[in-house]
Amino acid sequence: MTTPLKPLAPDTIQRFLDDMVQADQAQPIAIKVDDVIADLRAKGVQPGHPVMVAIPNSKAFVAVVFGILALGAVPVLLPSSAPPARIQRIAHIVGASALVGLNISPALSPADSVSALAGVAKFAFIDQRAPHVYPEHHIILLTSGTSGIFSGCLFHINALLLNASRHIAAIGQSASDRVLINLPMYYSYAFVAQLLASFLLNNRTVIAGPPFTPEHYEHTIRQYQISLSSLTPLMVDAWLDAGDQPLPEPLRRMTIGGDALSTASLKALLDRTPGLALYVTYGLTQAGPRVATLAAHEAPPSKYGSVGLPFPDIRVYLRKDHPDDDGGELIVETDSGMTRRITGAEDEPDTPRIGDHRIIHTGDRFLIDDDGYLFFKRRKPSYVMSRGEKVSLKSVSDIAENISGVARAEAWVHEYDETSGNSLFTLDVYCEDDTLTEGDIRRQLGRTLLRSEQPTVITLHSAADIGWRKTPSHHATTASKEVTP
Repeated sequence: MTTPLKPLAPDTIQRFLDDMVQADQAQPIAIKVDDVIADLRAKGVQPGHPVMVAIPNSKAFVAVVFGILALGAVPVLLPSSAPPARIQRIAHIVGASALVGLNISPALSPADSVSALAGVAKFAFIDQRAPHVYPEHHIILLTSGTSGIFSGCLFHINALLLNASRHIAAIGQSASDRVLINLPMYYSYAFVAQLLASFLLNNRTVIAGPPFTPEHYEHTIRQYQISLSSLTPLMVDAWLDAGDQPLPEPLRRMTIGGDALSTASLKALLDRTPGLALYVTYGLTQAGPRVATLAAHEAPPSKYGSVGLPFPDIRVYLRKDHPDDDGGELIVETDSGMTRRITGAEDEPDTPRIGDHRIIHTGDRFLIDDDGYLFFKRRKPSYVMSRGEKVSLKSVSDIAENISGVARAEAWVHEYDETSGNSLFTLDVYCEDDTLTEGDIRRQLGRTLLRSEQPTVITLHSAADIGWRKTPSHHATTASKEVTP
């Protein structure tokens, strides 16, 4: 994939940006991609340099990320709410020194070292070390809870554009669609399946939220005549619980991604909005990210519990622990997969491949029926859904164990809601320092974790009690429970 599906040239980006609307913006701001590129270059950013971007959903996010790509540098997409300690750790892992955000904390860079970037954001070098140099035309998307919060996936941008083009074909997206992007764009799902797909078709796009509320969602659809939207299962359930009216008429097509949608919610959504083209999708960041799609509005009820069929050019199969097993781990072979994982280790190997196809071990257990439909069974037990976000239990435990005075920490699920698919989890902390309090632990965790990643309950123990802690097998069994669609 050496030839882009659509050139990331400044004039092409600018036309896309000029047709974009930022919802609820009182006074539209003129943004020039050429200015972003020129300013980045003047500040010393060179092709191959990683540049961290911590900007919320906005036209500024699009202009900065696309401008970095057009320059040949490598954007690293971060949550805009990432705490300074988290940004510093990610910077170390990916070898980045440059940061772009709407605001940059003094904990990362003194105020007199922060400068404006083309009038749309702030820029600073937060580390004086020379940045790592990656191949040009690449991007780093951080993994979610699936692989821990401190690793990224390196992609050639053409691989993501290819994945976006397949998503377009799978859902029937057309150039006439007006697309609402209200999922966080630093996630691979929104970035590829919404933003890059819209860029390929030059769709009129409207950028909104988060946060999500059913009332504001419906208002935005009507106000901007949205025809295509994407939601997570948590958002779908919030909308279903808010009333009994159908979705506004301008909306003709919807995709669901980010986690498993229950069969009950799928049926309720179809029943309440007849004529809606509804697509349930499955994917993971490492695969670029889309793997399979179910056209639910055309499927028989027997397929409602599936995530559909894999894209035509993607190969999938199950790796079973025993030949007689009912299901197995889903293995994906795709030419839109990551080049390699970025963990900060030296000599990180490239993702294994067969020809042009990267081999991705999903860690997710599936069944595949006689028609080739994929039925999701459960996630790997290393992460859970908490407050609608994927949370790596291992990462939370590792971060807690780095707190001074903590000998060991273990996270485990103490409550699971089958309706929402969300888990509440406890963090057992074994302290060598008996003066540590729950508040101390939470404040230390808050330096790195997002709010959605914080444990529901923190229980303090003496380090002398480590021998009586819950066994790993208990944790794995409890944490592996996930909603089956």
